Amino acid sequence: DPIFKFDRETGEVLTSFGAGLFVVPHGLHVDSDGNVWATDFAQSEDGTMGHQVFKFSPEGELPMTLGTPGEIGDPPTHFTDPNDVLVAPDGTIFVAETHGAQFQDEPGPDSKSRITKWTSDGQFIMSFGEWGYGDGQFRAPHSLAMDSQGRLFVADRGNRRIQIFDQEGNHLHTWYQFSRISGIYIDSNDVL
Repeated sequence: DPIFKFDRETGEVLTSFGAGLFVVPHGLHVDSDGNVWATDFAQSEDGTMGHQVFKFSPEGELPMTLGTPGEIGDPPTHFTDPNDVLVAPDGTIFVAETHGAQFQDEPGPDSKSRITKWTSDGQFIMSFGEWGYGDGQFRAPHSLAMDSQGRLFVADRGNRRIQIFDQEGNHLHTWYQFSRISGIYIDSNDVL
């Protein structure tokens, strides 16, 4: 099992789950209902696993899987190297894609570098972003967080910055005072 739930007081393992589902478990998010979301950005050697987003109940049951196992591509059926997942307060799902793009100096066929948006039941709504260096472009959006205003913070790891968007994908700000950001979190006081 690659995912463990610990007692916050004692550190005791309460449950673990996810065995046999992941090549490389990567992004992890716990939604307001306690569901655990995880991404798998890699692909198995035999091409039967990877490139998916999993939703687990707090007990480790698997009520939803997004993406086609072992295949890269475009929504609504595929992901390309999903890095992270975030569920907004209204249940909307955001997925950051394309792990390998952070190492590319020029775009290639798998340099998607995008954010996809999904309904709470897993229906594709839209995507925004592409590979590049400009505002609204990414080189591997690696981590996601949302503040109390509903702004989406994207750790644009390959470009060494955080970009901020509204939930429709409109670019609001870019912050450059960071290095290769692996993860971001915003607490209830909007502290990043």
